[in-house]
Amino acid sequence: MELKYDVLIVGLGPAGSSLAYLLSGTGLNVAGIDMVDWDKVWGKPCGDAIGEHHFEETGIPKPTGKEVKQRVNGILVYSPSEKYYYRVRGPGYIINRNEVGKRIIRDAMNKGVEVHLKTRARKPIIENGKLVGVEAVGPNGDKIVYKAKVVVDATGNTMSLRLKLPKEWPVNEPLKPVDANIAYREIREMEYEIEEPDYIRIYVNQDIAPGGYWWFFPEGRTSANIGLGVQGGRGYPNPMIIFKEKLDKRDDVRRYKKVYDASGSIVPTRRPANTLVWNNFIGIGDNAFTVNPVHGGGMGYAMYAAFNASKAIKEAFERGDFSAKGLWYANIGYMRTLGAKQASLDIFRMFLQIMSNDDIEFGLKNRIMREEDMYETSVTGDLKADLGILDKLSVVLKTLGRPSLLMRLRTVGKYMSQAKSLYKKYPESPDGLDKWVAEVESLYSTYKKELGITW
Repeated sequence: MELKYDVLIVGLGPAGSSLAYLLSGTGLNVAGIDMVDWDKVWGKPCGDAIGEHHFEETGIPKPTGKEVKQRVNGILVYSPSEKYYYRVRGPGYIINRNEVGKRIIRDAMNKGVEVHLKTRARKPIIENGKLVGVEAVGPNGDKIVYKAKVVVDATGNTMSLRLKLPKEWPVNEPLKPVDANIAYREIREMEYEIEEPDYIRIYVNQDIAPGGYWWFFPEGRTSANIGLGVQGGRGYPNPMIIFKEKLDKRDDVRRYKKVYDASGSIVPTRRPANTLVWNNFIGIGDNAFTVNPVHGGGMGYAMYAAFNASKAIKEAFERGDFSAKGLWYANIGYMRTLGAKQASLDIFRMFLQIMSNDDIEFGLKNRIMREEDMYETSVTGDLKADLGILDKLSVVLKTLGRPSLLMRLRTVGKYMSQAKSLYKKYPESPDGLDKWVAEVESLYSTYKKELGITW
């Protein structure tokens, strides 16, 4: 069986379903496929936290009712000893992912988008240097050929289409293990009432979560999403083993009645893919590495990538040009804004991954970064305020006991600024991509040498 559409979206997680919603009602013939059924949409295991601003920036309706497990007013970030913490304020949600996903998909369907669940994409169809469709397997094992002018890969970290595209296409960009975290989490009903359920907790401790962090996200007064992520490619233990051997010894973790869900996943933690588009192709979400490199949050970034992809697709159909050049706005819209922040935070992420517990403890104890500046850094990707003007006497006095830390912070701030600047100058067309990629790779290589990063 062969089906033809204007746009085919493969994968209906946060990225794919958001794009389906944003393209619905536009007059385009759009279809979305996913290998799961209704009860598993948006099924990737994660902390389930998302900032409110992501909905405001993209026009995706905010979650309501049973879609919200907990309103969030901020984050508590703890030092390794847990004696010191930052209270970073910012509104958001802990969501019921499945309920949010079903609502967004149904809204798209009500405006004309076709949805085919329990349908697995097998391979891309390439003709004359263009991606013209996808071969898939339907619910009954039947072969389905989907043809479309634009094919969108929103399949998450499996990258089901991206890595099967021709090797010479620049979108065929694999994820290095060291640029990902391996995560495991459990949702537990606790035996006690959680204090301040409107604040999610992040614990930075290299002994428990090397190259990552562990989290405790309340879902109301008596349940919590608890998990950890560790950097991949470094030989660290499986996070599920760490969970059982270390976290389950903690009083606030082991005191539970039952486990609702236990699962793990791989999370990209790096700058975005060098290009989200090529001929008749767009990649968004985890498969294009549109994720916050520091905390691994991907839902909001996926929605924003979908927002820019929707604009690019509409422009492409107005012009009748579905080449890399015709879809290029998806790159410009994302890379020069949220992508620039993401690249900057990737620099910061690498620094955090080589910090010792002593340095982390020292930084939080001495308030090297103010709480409001930590929020500003997370939102804009700028190492601001105290860290942005390290020549201030107050900061020098704070860091007298750690001159090497002061020098590394100077280096980090410099390269964060340079990375952000480079992404804000993302090329106007595919013709400038190779030169720009070389500049990016040179910047990151030099930075890693200066900080002694060998991976």
